[in-house]
Amino acid sequence: MSKDEAAKVLTDYEKANNAANASVDTAAIAKIESGSLLANDQASYLYALGAGGDKLKQAKQPISLTNPAFYISRSTAYPRGFFVTAQSVQTGASNAGWLIHFAQAAAGAPWMADSLVFLASGKQWPEFAVGADGLLDDEAVQRDKLALAPLDLVSADRTMLADNNAGQPASPFLNDDVTAAEQRWIQGESDAVSPATVALTVTTELAPSPLTMPLKNGGELVLWGSRLSLRISQSGRTFAFTDPGWSKVAGHDSFSGGFTADAVFLAAAVDPADKGAKIEKIAENGGLVAVR
Repeated sequence: MSKDEAAKVLTDYEKANNAANASVDTAAIAKIESGSLLANDQASYLYALGAGGDKLKQAKQPISLTNPAFYISRSTAYPRGFFVTAQSVQTGASNAGWLIHFAQAAAGAPWMADSLVFLASGKQWPEFAVGADGLLDDEAVQRDKLALAPLDLVSADRTMLADNNAGQPASPFLNDDVTAAEQRWIQGESDAVSPATVALTVTTELAPSPLTMPLKNGGELVLWGSRLSLRISQSGRTFAFTDPGWSKVAGHDSFSGGFTADAVFLAAAVDPADKGAKIEKIAENGGLVAVR
């Protein structure tokens, strides 16, 4: 596809996304998003509807996407996709760097945004490998030198989050701001229900499967989603939700004996072409998606 075609996909998405946001419409957003991104945005709608007030007002604010750069694969096979980096501008929120992936399942099928991450404060997107044809150059990746193969990286992330050992000698991950935010969610929710028993399960979201972008320096940017499930239990206790946003997501004001809170976090990490280097997450997006 051409960059003009990709630009139209982005323009159509921006218009439809703002319309869905304005009405906080979970059905409307499902027409332009899928997978982990859709799960996050539908849950954020429910939370805003439950919370009301300023949170609902902010959720309805339109978003402009400026300075887009398009990164298109050489592959013409379906399903096909492309990436966009852009700067978001929204009243009431700080400007943010976005990385979006759009996918099309088959010829004539709608383009759906299935992944979106926000660049962490103080970080920049790495320089992506683009060939003379203007398309992503996967041959630039030095696969034999990568710190971890992409699927091994995702598996190691599950272990790291469960063990909370980022930055330790045995961990392939740096203790970066993105990982710290994920761990704060786990710890914060655990502290909020103390002295209940809390069991964490980390799984990889497969809609979509982990995505990669080639980097000019021989590494890769890996983009994936993780589901953090906290099973919270205490016999004889009624867990009442004082946050009306949580109540709206759960569909209940309380649970007896226990419940499970699910969060989905999407992350983008630099996988360097250096077996001795640490992996750094530079972008993220996510939060609570279900209470059951």
